[in-house]
Amino acid sequence: MPEDTRPATTASPSPLASRRQFMGYAALFGGGLALVSCAPAMGMTPSQKQDIEILNYALTLEYLEAEFYAAFDTGAYAANLKNARAKEYAKELAAHEQAHVDALKATIQKLGGTPAVKPTFDFSPLIGGRTVDDALFLALAATLEPIGVRAYLGQVARLSNPELVAAAAAIHAVEANHVSGVQELRVGLGLNSAPTRQTDIAPQSAAKPTSTSAADFDANYSPTPTALWQPLTMTQVLAIVSPVIKR
Repeated sequence: MPEDTRPATTASPSPLASRRQFMGYAALFGGGLALVSCAPAMGMTPSQKQDIEILNYALTLEYLEAEFYAAFDTGAYAANLKNARAKEYAKELAAHEQAHVDALKATIQKLGGTPAVKPTFDFSPLIGGRTVDDALFLALAATLEPIGVRAYLGQVARLSNPELVAAAAAIHAVEANHVSGVQELRVGLGLNSAPTRQTDIAPQSAAKPTSTSAADFDANYSPTPTALWQPLTMTQVLAIVSPVIKR
């Protein structure tokens, strides 16, 4: 089945909380070996420093996802969910993403690094003027989850430690499960207008396959959308998520 895709390019954040610093982090890493602003222990090899930088990048994304689901589980938007299954998804996925946060922080510390500081997030740019309800929650989840899948895919080959590769693959698999679960629920609730659409670049659309603007994304695709996902680079992920990271 054809994929509405254009291959993504290949190629970086820091533990600093501001959007500007996060952008600087990506720029450093995109040039090759990053300077680890989390101040790793003396005597680390370049490969070890790179591993920690990638883990802190992943941690920043997991912070974002954990806070997003928590907002719909127990936070500001919890009362807007009415469907029992949507509520359960918010609860379960919030727990999963927090577990990812905890695991990444522990791993970074074990390796002698300092975990990235959690940024301040503002999801209003994603919500815009739309009504916050079950449909919007699930559409946003269907947008965020494949970004996580593709972000991990874009970095796993850059890890030098085989144990870290295995750990990253385990998280990647869970994120892919989230994609399918969310889309299955959207199909069941009649909220997915393209339940058979195959794509390896979700949430990017067929019309604008290289756009990093959420306004151009398409949350409607199959619960089993592709045989092989296309990776996203750190630069691409930064462009996607930077609007929700407050300055």
